[in-house]
Order: sequence, then structure tokens, then C-alpha cells
Amino acid sequence: MDDDTAPLIPPESRDEESLEAEYHRYNLSLPKLPILTSLWLGSFIGSLDGTIVANIMNRVAEEFEESDKKQWIATSFLLTNTAFQPLYGKLSDITGRRFALLTAHFFFGLGCLLTCFAQSVEQFALARAICGIGGGGINACSSIAVSDICTAKERGSYQGYANIVFGTGQMLGGPIGGLLIDTIGWRAIFAVQVPIIMFCSFLTYKNITIKLSHIPPVSERFTWMNLSRIDIMGSSSLVVVICGILFICSTNWNKVILSTFTIVGFLFFIVTETYFAKECILPLKLLKGASGLCSLVTVLSSFITFGEIFRAPIYYQVVQDMSVTKTGLFVLFPAVSVAVGSVVTGTALRHTKLDLGHYCYLIILRSIFTQLIGLLLAYVVINGTEPTIGASSSTFAVHWFQFSSDSIWWKILLVSAGCMVSYGYSGLLVATLVSIVCSVEKSEQATLTGIFYLWRSIGSVLGTSLTLVIYENSLTKSLWGAMFGSRNDDSYHYTKKEYYNLIGDSSYLRSHFPVQSIEYLLKAYRGSFLISYLPSIGLAILGIVTSWVLITVNRFSRQKTF
Repeated sequence: MDDDTAPLIPPESRDEESLEAEYHRYNLSLPKLPILTSLWLGSFIGSLDGTIVANIMNRVAEEFEESDKKQWIATSFLLTNTAFQPLYGKLSDITGRRFALLTAHFFFGLGCLLTCFAQSVEQFALARAICGIGGGGINACSSIAVSDICTAKERGSYQGYANIVFGTGQMLGGPIGGLLIDTIGWRAIFAVQVPIIMFCSFLTYKNITIKLSHIPPVSERFTWMNLSRIDIMGSSSLVVVICGILFICSTNWNKVILSTFTIVGFLFFIVTETYFAKECILPLKLLKGASGLCSLVTVLSSFITFGEIFRAPIYYQVVQDMSVTKTGLFVLFPAVSVAVGSVVTGTALRHTKLDLGHYCYLIILRSIFTQLIGLLLAYVVINGTEPTIGASSSTFAVHWFQFSSDSIWWKILLVSAGCMVSYGYSGLLVATLVSIVCSVEKSEQATLTGIFYLWRSIGSVLGTSLTLVIYENSLTKSLWGAMFGSRNDDSYHYTKKEYYNLIGDSSYLRSHFPVQSIEYLLKAYRGSFLISYLPSIGLAILGIVTSWVLITVNRFSRQKTF
């Protein structure tokens, strides 16, 4: 029988529970390797693509002489990823797992192809936005399909394995991106992904044969009545709200108009979800109680992690003058910690004798605390490390958390900080996903998994954009003060043309100014990086408090039950 195909005898003529049990047994009996290969190859390419872009975006922006717009390279992908990811959960429930995955592959491949021909940051960002439409679906549909072919107890282990694949892609993306951009150029990086994603589509078409009782017969899947269940209006208004927040924070446009636009979009979203949507993209009831707290922690953790993923390569390249290839080696280690954290958490969940839901919440608290320690360590190390000036780099003695640029210790500590952030994030994702699988019926798992990825995506798009915007805005003010303020460098006369060139192209710093001025201006860059850490640290503290409340609420509800 074909992918997700309804039985020859309609479900209403049979006992729904017995049919669901029959299909569940069938799905559990499916050979896992072909299915997982089909799912995880796409996830691997998606994760590889993400860290490649994080590593090369500064170089791409410099090539277009638009360094001040680099945040849109990352944000455009994450924005559409956020908007469309939850829709794939519903799409997979009304058209089948296979069709939803093939749709995701199509948009991802199209976006990669268009990226090859970009001639500006705006065109690059638009192509990445198309890519993001598919990227969100690849991850969400893969996670949903894995839940279909395993038990709840096994789900943590399989998520751990999935994160190994995801982490391996992240691990290789930085070095591969750095190597290729230094040899054949960034356009070829995206071109080579197109045939690979086409091969993923072939495997998906061949191997995804999951059966589900709640999916309509083939003849009814693409009718207007069925497709209208997708909450297009809710998703569109959610995009309006997120775009409004991003434009308020990252542009000089009229704040009153943007704020009004955002508030109207938010009210429209609430009204749509409350009164008009047949099946909401975000059921408001999920914002209550433990599920609401869990959602908030997921947003906060994603904000922290993606802010660090896209901030760290810029620090290595701009302040410490590392090549893109060498930067890729440094971002490799946090990617490895994603895989390690996933396996450790999945194994712990599989073998625990505690209540599974309660244990998941304990892991969430531990994970967000680990991220806070990583952020604090990164802040202290960056604050105490001198920028790399070149051949004339300072070689002063190393004191407590005070390092010269050529010291190995700051590199070890900063990489360790990144590993702690990534390790905590991977553990939190596994624990959150398992708690979802354990708490809902099979027919609701796809939708709720899509919503879980929605929270993850909202955190990632806000974390990436706002972290880079805070850095860029702080840098703009700091450089102006350093070049033209009362405490400017008297040894060199700066011009406004040099200032605007420096804002547009960070590589202009080392190619144009004398060594003494480079050292002086790099302190402004370092200070801007430190300022960009403060929101993440504050949100990590909020996450710890929220996790503690989550555990308390869960304990209280369990006591009431008994």
C-alpha cells in the first residue's frame, strides 16, 4: 500500500482505534534503515547548509560591500523557516508524510539554485528565504516521521541519533564552507546541494510508506475542503508580527508606523486563531500551564544558541583575524557537542526509572543552566583577550583571564563555552520533544511537533537577528565615538568616508589603517561583541527561573492527581 494510503474500506466503517492500532503495528515493523536514510540525509544537508552560511556570511557581505546588512543573510532563511515549519505538521496530516517532505525538498533545492545567481545581499537574502520555506519542512517532517515508526520510550534515543546526524552536518559545514569559499567560491557551495537534495527526494518517494488512519483517502487529500484546514492566515499574520519586530530593531524606519503595523498583525493573529481558523497553527490553549512554560524555555534556549552560532564566526574573523577555513575548525567543536548532548540525553531518558515527564523537565533545567555558564565564560574570555593585530600582536604576560591574542588558552576556553551552549541546547530539544510525544495522542503528535519547531524557529530567528542587530548598532556608535568622539585616536585623522567604508566592509579595517589605529578600533569591535552577550545572559537567567517554575507546576499537578 502506498505512502500514508487510507484503507480500501473507509475508516468510518471500521473501528477507529483498532485501525490505528493496526497501522501503528505496521509502522513499527517497517525497516528502519531505508526510512531513516531518506529522512536524515535531508536533515544532514540542511544542517550543513546552516553552518556553511554562518561561516561565510561575513565574506559574502564584504564581497557585496554591504557588511552592515549581514544579519539579513541569516534572518531571511530563519524567518521563512519559522513561518512555514508548523504548516508542515498540518500538511503532513492532510496530504501524507511523503508529499510534505517532497514539498520541502522542492523549495530547499530551488532556494539553493537561486542563491548561486545572487548579485547583492538583498538577492542573496531573498533566495535564502525561499530555501528556508523548505528547510523548516525537512526538519519538522523528519521528526514527525520518526515518531511514527518508534515507541515513545525509543523516541529519545532516535532523537539522539537524529541530532548526531544534524550535529555532524553542523560540524562539517564550517570547515567545508571555509575550504570551498577559499578555493572555488561560495556560489559553487550552493550549486552542489541541488543534485543532493534531488537524490533525497528520490529516496523519500521510494521509502516513505507510513500508514496513518487520520489521513484522508488519496482522492480527498487535495480538495479545497481538506486543504483549507491549513492555517494560512494565522501563519501569514505571525510572519507580519515577527517581521515587524525585526524591522523595529534593525532599521531606521518610522518606529510608530512599524509598531502599529506589528500590533495590528498581532491582534489579527489572535482573532484568526480564536474565531476563524479551522485548525490553528498555534492553539492558544497550548500557551497555558506546563506546555506554555515549556514553549517559553524552548524560545529562550533557541535565542541563546543561534545568537552564538552566528556571532562566534564573526568574532573569530573580524577581531582575531582568522581565515574562514580556520574559523570553520573552531565552530566544529560546538557542533560535536550537539551530537554528544543528544546521545547522552536520549540514553538517560530511555533508561530512567523516574516519571518520564518529570525527568524531561529536570533535564530542561540542567540544560538552560549549562547554557548560562557557557555564556558567562564566553563573556569573560572575550573581555580578557587582546585582539589580533597581525605580526605586531601584543605578547604581554598572561594573567588571570587576561590573554594575549596568540595564547592557546583563550581559544580552548572560548570553544568550551560554545560547546556548553550547544550541549545544553541539544539536551533541551530532546527532552522537550519526548515530553510532547508522551503527553498527546498519536493523531496530535504531528501538529504539536510542528508547533515545537515553531517555538524553536521563533527563538532562532529572533536570536540571530537581534544579536547581530545589537552588535551592529553598538558597533556603529562605538566606531563613531572612537573615530570622532572626545576620546578619539589623536595619532590618526579619520574621515567620514573611512567610517562609512568601515561600516560597509569590515575587511577595510586591516587593509587601510595603520597598525596603531587597527589596535585602537578593534577595541570598539570587542566592546560591541560584549554588549551583544548581555541580552542572551539575561534570557538564560529567565530560562532558569521558568524551568524551575515548570518543575514546580508539574510536581503540584502530579500530587493533585494522586
